[in-house]
Amino acid sequence: MRAGLNPEAMLMAWEAGLGRGPLDRALVLLWAGGYGDTADLALAERDRLLLALRRATFGPLLDCVAACPACGADVEVTLEADMLAGALAAPVPGPLRIGSRAVTLAPLTSRDLAAARGVAPEALPGFLRARLVAESDPLSETEARAIEAEIEARAAATEARCVLSCPDCGADWRESVDIAAHLWAEVEAAALRLLAEVAELARAYGWREADVLALSPARRAAYLRLARGAA
Repeated sequence: MRAGLNPEAMLMAWEAGLGRGPLDRALVLLWAGGYGDTADLALAERDRLLLALRRATFGPLLDCVAACPACGADVEVTLEADMLAGALAAPVPGPLRIGSRAVTLAPLTSRDLAAARGVAPEALPGFLRARLVAESDPLSETEARAIEAEIEARAAATEARCVLSCPDCGADWRESVDIAAHLWAEVEAAALRLLAEVAELARAYGWREADVLALSPARRAAYLRLARGAA
């Protein structure tokens, strides 16, 4: 199993992701985790790697809060990373068949989503079709619409979803889980805690950031208790 984010990588990911949008932050997190450039991975595969990184860094359970669409109450739920990974769509084998025609349809990637920034909503289906379909022969209107509908369906299937029930009103619904946003929020919170601990130990002992980050969590916590007891 690949290791999770250590303290130095945590701060590196947080710093590199500052001021970036959600799409870029997902790639930054994987880069900091040692996965390299993942912009050309299918979205479902990218999210599986994010879940693996999350599990290795923070553990297998994700504490989440969702708003009930019926009554607006906050619903707290704990999700398992492996369950979410299993809910992500598997790659669709073989070409897409439209009547007697077989069309090769590439999976949607982060690079495709980045290229689609700024594209008008009404032009988006055709834009993605042009990127994902490598067809030299012209498509009929019916074929183009069928391909665009399949792209939309596959994009929806890349989202991790879970079924929730509201304890207040009893409503049931399917909720999307933004894996990258969840992991980014955890990494940002952990990075800010680390910076606060570095500042506190630097004031107490004159240590450099690298000295503090090199400590194990148990030893860092012990030194913080000593520093606070001496204050």
